[in-house]
Amino acid sequence: MKLLEPIAVGKTTFKNRLMFPPLTTGYEEKDGSIGEQSFRFYERLAKGGVGYIVIGDVAPLATFSPTPKLFSPAQAEGFKRLADACHENGAKLGIQLFHPDYNVAALNDLFHQGKMQEARAKLHHDMQHFVNEVTAEELEEIIQHMEKCAILAQEAGVDCIEVHGDRLVGSLCSPILNHRTDAYGGDLANRTRFALTLVKRLKTVVPDMVIDYKLPIVTPLGSL
Repeated sequence: MKLLEPIAVGKTTFKNRLMFPPLTTGYEEKDGSIGEQSFRFYERLAKGGVGYIVIGDVAPLATFSPTPKLFSPAQAEGFKRLADACHENGAKLGIQLFHPDYNVAALNDLFHQGKMQEARAKLHHDMQHFVNEVTAEELEEIIQHMEKCAILAQEAGVDCIEVHGDRLVGSLCSPILNHRTDAYGGDLANRTRFALTLVKRLKTVVPDMVIDYKLPIVTPLGSL
């Protein structure tokens, strides 16, 4: 049965084809780092024989959302401990890299000021419009955050980066959500520009890591 056979992807060999897919557990610490509860959860999966474990929704910057985060060396320590535990049990570890589809700085500022109603209104607005309002300069900054996150992950011993193809990345690819008129909107080549640029940049800064991509669900095949 090939499901239990090893498979090589680039320079990385997985002991089998069993993958624990990315999901948001809520087990992380308040700063998004890998704490004891999160560590034990994933360690059990590695001990159980899973060949590839992916931590879902890892943000490359501080957000108010309760997801894992990796943007500082201090946070990398928890990821390293988990990567070491996975490797001891023959498993590979990946992180699903994503950026929220809202203005992180603006939302964080409102939350820190305690302006909860304004924050909720801003979040509701951004979930529909941020894809069209984020500037090209801000998109470049987002890619830089993701590059830094990938480098920290590599230094921590993480094996793979999965690009989250939904959320902001998927919204930019979508002919339904993306109404931009600049280099990131319009035809398929423009709508996928950010996604393709991100993947190319990641392959440049972490060339030895496996890069996989979660395809978005927001684009009907007939609309490509």
